[in-house]
Amino acid sequence: MGFLKRHPLIIIVLSLLLAIQVFSLSTDEKRLPVPFSKFILNLTYYPQKFTYEVTDSIINVWQNYIYLLDVRNENKKLIVENARLRHENMQLLEAGLQNDRLRKLLDFKEYSQSRTLTANVIAGSPSIIRTEVVIIDKGTSDGLSEGMPIATFEGIVGRVYLVGDRDAEVMLITDPLSAVDAYIHRTRARGIVKGTGFGCVMEYIDSKTDLSVGDKVISSGKDGFFPKGVLIGTVEEIERKGNFLSAKVSPNVDLNSLEEVLVILDPSEKMALNE
Repeated sequence: MGFLKRHPLIIIVLSLLLAIQVFSLSTDEKRLPVPFSKFILNLTYYPQKFTYEVTDSIINVWQNYIYLLDVRNENKKLIVENARLRHENMQLLEAGLQNDRLRKLLDFKEYSQSRTLTANVIAGSPSIIRTEVVIIDKGTSDGLSEGMPIATFEGIVGRVYLVGDRDAEVMLITDPLSAVDAYIHRTRARGIVKGTGFGCVMEYIDSKTDLSVGDKVISSGKDGFFPKGVLIGTVEEIERKGNFLSAKVSPNVDLNSLEEVLVILDPSEKMALNE
């Protein structure tokens, strides 16, 4: 009796189900009064409707869950595939850019009439004190020696400063120790292009020289390192210093994004201006 008092709803549901079973098992419809049959039918509507809706909801939730799992898995596959395609596209673009650079280097080699060697820039400066240097993957085993000029198809990069067996340190023209004997291409006025640590400046230009912003600066070939006529940079600013003019020069080569360079093995007076 205690159970019945505590769970009256369960007793009602069980009684209802029993009544449904009795109603459904009846084989002689005439024995059951029509009003009683309708009463049982009406009485069982709500439990059956409730059971149907709960079951249908559970089925829908489960199906949606399975669908969402499939969608999530498909999205993961698409994300991976998209990343793979972007990676392949980037590789193709990079290969195209590299081929273009190498083609221009090849053209420069043929035009320079000098023996050259292609090298890859493999690292920046190993020192936090001297930052205007890069490391290339060629050394004495490849015929390099200190002082050899380094260039790209765009112009002068620097010169070999220290050589190892298989690699070498290249001092950029922006290094404070760098100095290149140079001409103003338009007027042939002479001066020295020095590194400032963050750029270049051309000093000791005769004060009477016709000098303008935008003038091209080329190597003179008189310093014993760099061949004649290779582009160094462009005049950006002009300043008078006593009896001389000083010009800020913007290097023609983007020294912060070097990848392939040419080592000029035997500098020649026949080098031509690369504009």
